[in-house]
Amino acid sequence: MLKYYDLTQPLWKYSPKTVTAPEVEFFEIRGLVRQGIQTSGIRVPLHAGTHIDSPAHFGYKMTLDELPLEALCGTGVIVDLKRDAWGVITAEDLANASPSIQEGDRVILNTGWHHFFDDHQKFMLCYPGLDKSGVDWLVEKKVSWVGSDTPSPDHSFCISGEKRANRPDIWTDEVMARIDPQRFLPFYCHRTLLRNNIFMVEQIGGAIDELTGKRVTLIALPPKFKWAEASQVRVIAIL
Repeated sequence: MLKYYDLTQPLWKYSPKTVTAPEVEFFEIRGLVRQGIQTSGIRVPLHAGTHIDSPAHFGYKMTLDELPLEALCGTGVIVDLKRDAWGVITAEDLANASPSIQEGDRVILNTGWHHFFDDHQKFMLCYPGLDKSGVDWLVEKKVSWVGSDTPSPDHSFCISGEKRANRPDIWTDEVMARIDPQRFLPFYCHRTLLRNNIFMVEQIGGAIDELTGKRVTLIALPPKFKWAEASQVRVIAIL
């Protein structure tokens, strides 16, 4: 019997977002008290909550409405790569992951960071991620998309300048000294994966722990927003 699992974080006013993005806002158009019918609207940054980045996010030629279904839906793996703050995922880690990552797979990295989803300071500022070797390994494997339970599969070291400017009390001299610029180039994961038409699904959660270490069918379907670079996405696993 097939079982269905939701790997999506709920979207609401306090969903994690970048510093400069507006908050998610739900508003009433018609209400039960006055009109006897409920109709609502939403204003939302397209990169808040569980969402998918298309190549257009970094200027490459494929917008959200052009993402092929055969890439969004299919076989994939959810791998256990638990990491502490600023932890690193390398090519060696991916090569040794279980189940093994195969060509064309959809790959979800469970770093354990989804447990901090409601702790915005920790979730957004100190997350682990891929170094250059890990990104290059995934490109060589020709995976379909890469998901993570962090704000991004891109390591937070890859945008260290912005984070240091905002929070030097957390991004101290000691933390900055740990950054190897050859391993953590600015937005290297975004630029490299998206340039190769490997999509990115960020802020995954839900039942991710139940399925970690398993090969499943993964479905990540965003709305068909014309010319958009990203959108919230419902991520479903079938076992």
